[in-house]
Amino acid sequence: MNVGIYKGASAMAAYERWQQAVTQNLASASVNGYRKTDVSFKGLMSGLMRVRGSDGRSQKEEKGVVPEAQTSMNMLPGNMVHTGVSTNFAIEGPGFFRVQKPDGTIGYTRNGNFRMSNGRTLVTQEGFEVDGGNGQIKFRQEGGTISLNPQGSLIQGNQIISKLTVFQFNRPGEMRRIGDGLLAPAEGDAARPSDKPTLVQMVVESSNVAPMQEMVSMINIGRAYEMARKVVDVEDDNLGKAIQGLGATVS
Repeated sequence: MNVGIYKGASAMAAYERWQQAVTQNLASASVNGYRKTDVSFKGLMSGLMRVRGSDGRSQKEEKGVVPEAQTSMNMLPGNMVHTGVSTNFAIEGPGFFRVQKPDGTIGYTRNGNFRMSNGRTLVTQEGFEVDGGNGQIKFRQEGGTISLNPQGSLIQGNQIISKLTVFQFNRPGEMRRIGDGLLAPAEGDAARPSDKPTLVQMVVESSNVAPMQEMVSMINIGRAYEMARKVVDVEDDNLGKAIQGLGATVS
């Protein structure tokens, strides 16, 4: 295998992965609580080809370094936006809300843009039940003003109805997306309730995506991809000339 072509193709694959992450970040820039995907690169040692030794018989493996793209979730906070809606909440500091989809899937989110369902439970805008730590959060039929005390307890009127638990993880940057704006923890990283969460009512957290920065990344990706493509083209052209020259010599 031609080493130059292999390296160029590996670089193009890495840049494509970077582009996918940036595209997703831009598409989700307006989603409350969205955590952007960061991409980093490292050189990966790889056995690229086997070549004959100087004695013409023995073989050795030629090592090379090819780029590899790695993704992680950026946990920097987004901006806090006041909504004035009593069922909207935001977390200051680390942690996530826990919700349950109709199929039983458990997911975690920073998007506290909640509402009251027809069944008087606290749900996401998609209708997923918010898990207060001991199941669904149900409001009183007779109504009353909804408030939140410093301990994270939800109060309706003068009565505590539930607690809005915040969950934390040891490796939040390794969480994976499971659709519908929800995250699942990394394998083996169990959720644990936060000891002293800081919750704010009538506020939602925006995404932590900076659209302008992502657009700059998109331009850089295009330039880097084009350079890698040229490397492949040049190596392919050189290989073609070598084959033609070898054929002419043999004939």
